[in-house]
Amino acid sequence: AHDNGIALPLAALYIGGGTPTVLGAESLNAILDQVASIAIVSSHNEVETTIECAPDTSCSAEDWQQFFVPLVGREKLPITRVSIGLQAWDDGVLRRMGRSGTKNAIIELLTVVEQLAQAYNIDFILGYPNNNQEPAAEGASILDAVRELRHRGFSLPSVSVYQLWDVESIPATRNRVRRLSSSYKIAEALWLVQDGMYAMGYSPGAGTTFISGPKYVHKWTVHRCREFRHLGFGSGSYSFLPDGFVQRRRDIAGYTSTLSARQQSWETVDRSLNAVFRMTSEDATIRRTILGLRSGIPVGLGPETSRVAELCDKMRRLREVGILEYRADTVSLRPQAFLLTNAISAFLHPSAVPRKAASVD
Repeated sequence: AHDNGIALPLAALYIGGGTPTVLGAESLNAILDQVASIAIVSSHNEVETTIECAPDTSCSAEDWQQFFVPLVGREKLPITRVSIGLQAWDDGVLRRMGRSGTKNAIIELLTVVEQLAQAYNIDFILGYPNNNQEPAAEGASILDAVRELRHRGFSLPSVSVYQLWDVESIPATRNRVRRLSSSYKIAEALWLVQDGMYAMGYSPGAGTTFISGPKYVHKWTVHRCREFRHLGFGSGSYSFLPDGFVQRRRDIAGYTSTLSARQQSWETVDRSLNAVFRMTSEDATIRRTILGLRSGIPVGLGPETSRVAELCDKMRRLREVGILEYRADTVSLRPQAFLLTNAISAFLHPSAVPRKAASVD
């Protein structure tokens, strides 16, 4: 892109999908320098740049200080938000998850992030299958963690809860996970968490996220939902690219080959990445509706929607129980039900998934 003189405008940048902090500050700075060299990026912090990280018993507060200082002090694309995967507030549960963090490691990391990051969020998992607790007890533990950490002086501007559950027998995780909590029990636990978080002054953000004020809304999530533009390299992720709406298989070698061909235009790259599978127009309608509802904005009900009988029937059922509301030619998610966004998305997905149509060039 740089060789062809094409500059890419950035609204937000997210470094994650794992634990990129294993690369170290020097490597991450080199990556950010490369991105800044081929993108339209002003100085200071106008682009929200987020990095994921996780507590680690091998890292002290001093280690995290040395890691973050050069990243947040950059002239272009400084790290402005940190996404922290706490996952649980119990050392035993963290060990069963295979996590290297502990309560003490969490506090060490938060001490530095609180000082250096403009904004940050902490993430919890609800419904982990190897946890001996019932979902309601897990929810209570999440609230205890937030209360204790706030008591220690941490602001915790944003708190996210990700649930693992069985929704109408649709596989939600790896095949080796044999038991997932029922959606009903998880929903009860989420309502418990919601009430507790609201009592502490939080309000709902995007998905199952609680924020302490508009300043800390996950801007990257907002950009992704509103613009329907997300380039993902995961397995079976649904993405909107300039050329259309696609579902791709995992093809790391193909991605590497395509993106390393320096003389190709971005239009050629887009066509190449879209070439694995292309969704039918019916599937595109379903998923555009889902992502629109997730973004918290009214979704238009055009003639293409009425032609998808399964989607219309499911939305009618959600309207009858008060989850969706219709106004003129739009449908939207009631604010009171915003916490259940993930469950509603799973419910609205086609009953037979994935439905793919081979692309035709």
